[in-house]
Amino acid sequence: MQAGLLTSFGTIVYLDPATRTLRHGPIDHVPDNLVLLVPQQSTSHQCRARYTPGAEKAEDFGFGRDGLKPILDKSSTAAPLELIALERGLFCLKLGSTFLSAYPDGGFGLAEICSTWELFLISSNLAPDKYPETDYRSEGYAVRDIQEYIVHPTIRARTGAKPPKAKLLAFGYPAWSHGRVYYDLSKNLYKEGYIVDILNWQQNHAQHFDALQSYYDCFITALDGVSVLVDTYKVPYERIIAVSHHEFDIRMLIERKGIEAFEKLSNYAVVSDYVYCASMMSGISRPPMVASLGIDYETFHSPIAQHLDAVGYASSMATKTYGVEWKRGALAQSAAAAAGLPFKVAGSTAKQTSFHDMPEFYRSVGAIITSSISEAAQLPVMEGAAAGRLVIGTPVGHFPQKACQGGGILAPVQADRFVSFTAATLKFYKENPSAYVEKCHSIQEAARKFDWQFSIQDWVDLIEGRRM
Repeated sequence: MQAGLLTSFGTIVYLDPATRTLRHGPIDHVPDNLVLLVPQQSTSHQCRARYTPGAEKAEDFGFGRDGLKPILDKSSTAAPLELIALERGLFCLKLGSTFLSAYPDGGFGLAEICSTWELFLISSNLAPDKYPETDYRSEGYAVRDIQEYIVHPTIRARTGAKPPKAKLLAFGYPAWSHGRVYYDLSKNLYKEGYIVDILNWQQNHAQHFDALQSYYDCFITALDGVSVLVDTYKVPYERIIAVSHHEFDIRMLIERKGIEAFEKLSNYAVVSDYVYCASMMSGISRPPMVASLGIDYETFHSPIAQHLDAVGYASSMATKTYGVEWKRGALAQSAAAAAGLPFKVAGSTAKQTSFHDMPEFYRSVGAIITSSISEAAQLPVMEGAAAGRLVIGTPVGHFPQKACQGGGILAPVQADRFVSFTAATLKFYKENPSAYVEKCHSIQEAARKFDWQFSIQDWVDLIEGRRM
């Protein structure tokens, strides 16, 4: 199979006819004369480069320590590169123990570490069963750089890749909890045969949005993004899959576009049974699908602490919507103080902690508390449970279900009773380390069922069930 090769920054890889060296540059300004020869059946994943100078005879190249070399005969010292699948359709090309690296000046070299400039995309979609993702959390890979790299939709569109299933563009916020959800969805749905990329809804994309509409099959967004897609970018409702992440965003869309907007959507979902009920009680006649959120259990799994020495809070301390303060972080802080425990907050909306740093945050505390009067499918309770921390929360969103499955402890929702119950619970486990360890172990075991493998089918059904 022949495939075009692009760097992670959207430049195309080509062969300079004058110097016969490997180069990369803007697609519209350099020759499109090089393809990778990618075996579809080989287990070695070795690939060569093929020079295709128009009507002239094609020439195959291999790679050496000093660059690209023609493969003239079997005695050539040129070697093929190993194509390694990473995640989300990103690849690296390896020669021995080094990685092909695209330099900012348009040249290439070999690097000891795979980081951002060692990432590539190809124009063909390789079957995940034949090119399974490598566990790159090992020596030689800059794990954080790879995870933080966001494939810009304009770059993906330039590849022209056609996955076995749909191409989706998530229109949303690439950080905080939504960023975590979109990142996980893009990884997990890629394994199912889809391409999912994210477009930051806080930026203006008018210059290239038409090209994106031509490439992607449909858009997926929280309800907050529907009116922007429709009014600003002229996306038809029939191409939008809308997902409610909270009962308040249902009210927002009704106020902005009317209750009839829900009927026009390609598909409509909520992230928990709690929001399903809120949708029906809002008078929306179209029953939403429930697309449950999951977590990457292995990412958050940690050794269980031997005693409770600090309380963590992993959400906004205060959020007021429609005049209602619904986060109530001060109550969680009061409960920790009453139990004589330090209280740690994982950033704020104004000063956010990267979702890639959250596993380390959970390791730094012994308990996670949520104190809201309204939620949908809060990630901290699942992430904290997977980390083996004591999880205490109010009976809102999906937490009653998660707690019933063993993933935490339900606290009363009334403010005074919440503080007294939570403080007493924290104090008990602080003073009884063996009971604390036992409880955290049972919570962590229950959290295995929170992994994406148990909920990703909901999202496949959501995509496949859209109106075409």
